[in-house]
Amino acid sequence: MSAVLDLSAAPSLRPVWVPNPGPQTLLVTCPIWDVLYGGARGGGKTDGLLGDFIGFSIRIGQAKENPAAWPGEQLRPQAHARGLIVRRTYDELDEAVARSHEILGPLNARWVPSKYTWQLPWGGFLKMRYLQRDADAARYQGHSYNWLAVDEAGNFPSPDPIKKLTATLRDRNGVPVRKRMSANPGGPGHGWLKADYVDPATPGSVHLDPDTGLPRVYIPSKLTDNLALQINDPGYATRLRGSGPAWLVQAWLNGDWNAAPEGGIIRAAWLRRYVELPDPPVAFMRVHSWDTAYKAAQHNDPSVLTDWTAATAANGKPPGFYLRNVFRERMTYPDLKRRVIEFAERDNPDAILIEDKASGQSLLQELRNDTSLPIIAIEPDGDKVTRALRVTPVMEAGRVYVPERAAWLLDYELELTLFPTKGVHDDQVDSTTQALDWMRVHAARGFTFASSGQQRAGNDAPGGGRSTETSTGWGTVSGGTDTSGFM
Repeated sequence: MSAVLDLSAAPSLRPVWVPNPGPQTLLVTCPIWDVLYGGARGGGKTDGLLGDFIGFSIRIGQAKENPAAWPGEQLRPQAHARGLIVRRTYDELDEAVARSHEILGPLNARWVPSKYTWQLPWGGFLKMRYLQRDADAARYQGHSYNWLAVDEAGNFPSPDPIKKLTATLRDRNGVPVRKRMSANPGGPGHGWLKADYVDPATPGSVHLDPDTGLPRVYIPSKLTDNLALQINDPGYATRLRGSGPAWLVQAWLNGDWNAAPEGGIIRAAWLRRYVELPDPPVAFMRVHSWDTAYKAAQHNDPSVLTDWTAATAANGKPPGFYLRNVFRERMTYPDLKRRVIEFAERDNPDAILIEDKASGQSLLQELRNDTSLPIIAIEPDGDKVTRALRVTPVMEAGRVYVPERAAWLLDYELELTLFPTKGVHDDQVDSTTQALDWMRVHAARGFTFASSGQQRAGNDAPGGGRSTETSTGWGTVSGGTDTSGFM
């Protein structure tokens, strides 16, 4: 919420929104084309983006000569503003649309509900859209905009769909294009936003995109910068302090991008980082670990695949278990079966672990009957907490590695470190503990395989340990349960 000012310098315009002093004013007057705005919750991010578009639309005719002219003098509305603002989900977009009516309505802009588009009275438009799936960004190929905003960009685990949208920024009328994003720390996109915008330079300082060489800047905002919210809702900060774990409150209240989760069974500091995966023969075993769920409804747990490489100590690479990728999606049973086969054909894993419980029993049976995949049924031994405690020594010893950067990484680390009392889901935890518990026993150094000469795992023998049963096409496991080099 912001004050309203009668822009007497522009008599053709009715009273409109005007930015709060500080970060909001810096945003709407910033001449840099690529800006990340925000930090703390309640910092006026959505207002800032909508206000930035208003300012952009009425000053584009003079932007090159006087980029800080709004609010101010010589306002000359133009007919060439073509804006697009996106959010991750429909529910988030609905909130932004409601606020846009309060800000754009006084300008006599016309809302077209069937197209989720504002038509400006002096020409130009602002489309409001949501991207529930990253692939939806491809629908905008061929579109042309000169102003793009991503509200709550931290809800995008990967920058890829945003990069696709950025390709639509172009203008045939000589209008300088603008890209604006807002975000809080602590979301799925925390990692890439921090790496691309927050870490390279001090807040407010321009730095260059290493890939394009174009300038970008991070403008932080805090709750204390939104005076209207503090006056109208003085209890907001107090409620925020009770909304989650201490690290998340620190991130939301102060816009602290360095706040990290701690506590629970698994500590974030135990996870090591890698830049490049070990190569064969150092990386000698690849394991797929599935935590299955069959219902596709939004409220049900998703099915999860964690994809691992077990590596010995050689060629300067440390021994341990390297997490290559995480796949997480709500699926029906036919889709789940198809995905298991699809990923196995792509990655050629040495073992595919599926828990032998109600949701996995039919999948195990069908995959064994219909395919020659190296399917291994895992009998749950103890509850979720017990299974996690069994593998924490491997983590604490520094033998579990995650990539330096991945779209799914923050969400994965949050779930692990908030388990078992503070997290909403535990499917990634289950997949991880299942994989580590199996690999710490079976991924022993010196495995050889009789049938192919390659290092592959056959079907697990009852009770674990070694197997002497040949699995056609996959070989016979010879070797004990030695875990030297891993613990």
